[in-house]
Amino acid sequence: YAAWRFGALPALFLLWSPTAALYALINLLIAEAVANAWSFWVIVPNHTGDDLYRFDGPVRGRGDFYLRQIVGSTNYRTGGDLNDFLHGWLNYQIEHHVFPDLSPRQYQRAQPRLKALCAKHGVPYVQESIFTRMRKTTDILIGATSMRRWPVAEEAAEAA
Repeated sequence: YAAWRFGALPALFLLWSPTAALYALINLLIAEAVANAWSFWVIVPNHTGDDLYRFDGPVRGRGDFYLRQIVGSTNYRTGGDLNDFLHGWLNYQIEHHVFPDLSPRQYQRAQPRLKALCAKHGVPYVQESIFTRMRKTTDILIGATSMRRWPVAEEAAEAA
């Protein structure tokens, strides 16, 4: 990937001039950095924070699988086509994990139903701004807080 992206592609611009090849390389490096930063901001904080669970044991059935998807993920602000587009529809992270076969546009319709179902059964449905989530991610990264551990004792009791 790196050889093609940062070697071969800029080398094509040598047909014009060394300066053109250098500018092509600089633009590719900037684009790569921006894409990686955007991906990090949109994906990592949806799965990190002291209010989300991490799991050590295997999934025990479909119900456990879906519950883990909800309590181990969070959504950013949702609603509105422009907002959702700018997030790449990854602001619906919970719906994405629970309904992986839905198209991104269907997340908007699924969210109110899933949110209501979680409220009905007392399952925490976390939704916060990207900035709040980034602060919580930073706290985890620097060791100021830790993610919750899934209650193993409760899981063992349910399995019995």
